[in-house]
Amino acid sequence: MDSLIIRSFQNDEIRFAFVYEGRLYTMIMKWSVDNHYWNLHTYDQDLLNNPEQYGFIVGRLLSTDRVKEYLKERHISMNTVYCKDCNNVSVE
Repeated sequence: MDSLIIRSFQNDEIRFAFVYEGRLYTMIMKWSVDNHYWNLHTYDQDLLNNPEQYGFIVGRLLSTDRVKEYLKERHISMNTVYCKDCNNVSVE
């Protein structure tokens, strides 16, 4: 994963932009007040149309040391991160 950019907006939104295998991906993570979890999602139609690839990319993102450290600094547990349209997300 190359060129990872992480930005927070207020206390309830985190945005990620990164390059993986030469392709730019963007994802948004927003806090769901009603459900008490972080909802990680994308508007990338290629990923939305391929849940297996979506799950793989999300797993790669969440497995990076930089993202893990970022979430830890903000007291965000991986147990509270949810990706609705992803399949087989595994975090290393």
